[in-house]
Amino acid sequence: MTFKTSSLAARETGARPTARDVAALAGVSVGTVSRVVNGAATVNAQVRDRVTSAIATLGWRPSIVAQNMRGRATRMIGFIFPDLDNPLFSSMIKGAEDVLTRAGYMLIVGSSNGQSEREMALIDLFGQRQADGLIFTIEQESHPAVQKCMAQARFPIVMLERDGTPAATVSAGADHFQGTLQATRHLIELGHRRIALVSGGRDNRVGRARLAGFRQAHEQAGIAVDDTLVQIDSGTAGNDWGLRKTQWLLAQADAPTAVMALGRHLLKGVLVACKRQNIRIPQDLSVVTSNDSDLAELAEPAISVIRYSTYDLGRAAAELLLDQLAAADPASAPSRTEIPTEFVLRASCAAPPVHARAGAPDRLATNTSPR
Repeated sequence: MTFKTSSLAARETGARPTARDVAALAGVSVGTVSRVVNGAATVNAQVRDRVTSAIATLGWRPSIVAQNMRGRATRMIGFIFPDLDNPLFSSMIKGAEDVLTRAGYMLIVGSSNGQSEREMALIDLFGQRQADGLIFTIEQESHPAVQKCMAQARFPIVMLERDGTPAATVSAGADHFQGTLQATRHLIELGHRRIALVSGGRDNRVGRARLAGFRQAHEQAGIAVDDTLVQIDSGTAGNDWGLRKTQWLLAQADAPTAVMALGRHLLKGVLVACKRQNIRIPQDLSVVTSNDSDLAELAEPAISVIRYSTYDLGRAAAELLLDQLAAADPASAPSRTEIPTEFVLRASCAAPPVHARAGAPDRLATNTSPR
């Protein structure tokens, strides 16, 4: 069987070539293609010749018109994310920065605290500073005012960990559906029937994808989902939200035998709740988390995790943005990159206890309704 490179396939099929095709033919990165097109002095003559030869061979045309419409390129890229306290974004920012720096761009970051007004203010600010592009993790994907602000922006936008929208169709994200599906299946195979899902992402694709994977695993096993066990928050619920939800769930008369705390910041709340109430993991309660961390690895026992590379996710978003900046026709450039997830089984999952924990509600907080 013969495999063809994307550049060869583009020439043979007549498809419009992209910056990635040029990079593949020249044996360089997309960022290097961008530097050559923009006349960066840091590219040596041999590499420049390979890139210009590949451009001529493929007949690729960089988006000079679009660059002229924006005025002189500032070589600045914005990155808006919702939570300064979430270490996941540090890794994503590092991944994006590594790609963009090699392409001759400077990355400027801004935290929105999950507030739509702040998101719009940052988009406007990057516009005033004539940013060349934006990587954006919006909190509420369907917010009409933010969507309008995005549509009016005069630079390309890549959505990170969010679905593409009419105002920004290009996106990068992790496959949360498959990761949650695999983890839920494992718990069901162990015998769990009351599994709690505690997750962030109520207003975006992360929460939707996790819930879809959770529900599909139950449906495939012929098990009805108890909606009281599904607790999904927004990005502004507070740092103790995971603790409060876990306490409430474990205080129910028919408490869950497993908790999926899908969010690095939520795992701490689950562990604190279990410690306070002398609940043993996994003898009394199985626990799964997402986004690997020192806490998950060093906990006793180590916590099973849905893992993916946030660094690679940041890189993917930056590469998509470079594609948009370099393409003669941005609509022809790649529009979606999805990073795979894997379920890593550790010592925190076991078969559920034969009998319900006697007296569990007496050991827990007395609130009787979720907040």
